[in-house]
Amino acid sequence: MAEPKKSVARIPVPPRAQPKVEVSDHGDTGQTEPRHEGEALPGVHMLMSNLVEGKRDPWLVPLIGLLLAFSVISLIVQLLMAFS
Repeated sequence: MAEPKKSVARIPVPPRAQPKVEVSDHGDTGQTEPRHEGEALPGVHMLMSNLVEGKRDPWLVPLIGLLLAFSVISLIVQLLMAFS
């Protein structure tokens, strides 16, 4: 007779305590160093929390796409001329 399958053991884990992050108004928008206060998050979050997202030009991706498309077309034309 086959043994009954055991179910997956579930261990209750208490939620992680998140420290409150205060927003400073003294104008350090370009600050990339982690704070040395007790409110900093551990690990990678501490390093990535103070980064400021830069505004990207909306025309950058379409222009790069056009450049790549014309480069590929130019390469194909050059190969056709070389091997014809």
